Amino acid sequence: MSRLHTPVCDLLGIEVPIVQAGMAGCTTPELVAAVSNAGGLGIIGGRGMSADQLRSDIRRVRELTTRPFGVNHIVCLLDNAAFEVTIAQRVSVLSLSWGQSSDLTYRAHDAGLKVVHMVTSPEEAGQVASDGADVVVAQGCEGGGHVGHMSTLPLVPQVVDAVGPVPVLAAGGIADGRGVAAVLMLGAQGALIGTRFLATHEARASGRSKDVILNALGSQTVASKFYDDVLEIAWPGSVVRSIRHPMLDEWGDRTQEWDQASGQLRPALEAALASGDFVLAGESSGLIHDIVPAGELVVRIARQAEEVLEAGYGPPRT
Repeated sequence: MSRLHTPVCDLLGIEVPIVQAGMAGCTTPELVAAVSNAGGLGIIGGRGMSADQLRSDIRRVRELTTRPFGVNHIVCLLDNAAFEVTIAQRVSVLSLSWGQSSDLTYRAHDAGLKVVHMVTSPEEAGQVASDGADVVVAQGCEGGGHVGHMSTLPLVPQVVDAVGPVPVLAAGGIADGRGVAAVLMLGAQGALIGTRFLATHEARASGRSKDVILNALGSQTVASKFYDDVLEIAWPGSVVRSIRHPMLDEWGDRTQEWDQASGQLRPALEAALASGDFVLAGESSGLIHDIVPAGELVVRIARQAEEVLEAGYGPPRT
């Protein structure tokens, strides 16, 4: 797949520029290994994992693949013990998001890790590139879970312009090869994909959450502070995109009442999350129509992207 093999592939030691997002609570060693074995880059979602749990997952991934993989850490919610495990285990890639720390990047480089850092604005992109990030991920607000406020289409080329020659991956609203081909036309060298990998056999799911994604339209997602505020999660600068739910219909606009009603709302939200009725997912949900093995999905997306690129859509070849 010559047109799909971009320079970031050589940098990260992968075959196709498809990176699975480090979706905390949803990644499994089987998911991460399947993506890496198919030629992409799988990432363990480290948030919420103890050091021992993370060490166990890293070792299990290594039993399942000899290919590169990464671990994601949320800078603003960093668990220092889990971060130390990532460094000590010498995984191939440290994935960072939601916060800036030149020290984390320096320590990763000192240990021989590549650093992939996700941002939500051109300004933040310039900062993490200056800190030495090897790859910058430009995440648009179409994505699922915690997102910023710029959409993918204008964000990606602005980040490309801001950080060049540092390679950029695009994220937010990408679920198939058409999306990958589109962001390559914007100057990105690949894509980081989250929501689509939730609908795979290997992804961890609560209750019926995968069915909720399959039955959702992109227009049925909502970006709100409801999730973080009700669960008392401090996540600066973000909103949370989820699939529309009756709790959001009833309470979404009643922000002044969330604190007063927390005794009612928090247990209800926790129950909805556990049953899989309340699902964090992006607008690309409307592009997801089946649950497939993760490795098969990587091959499918790569093949479709190559077909779109070969068809000649986008700028003419030079």
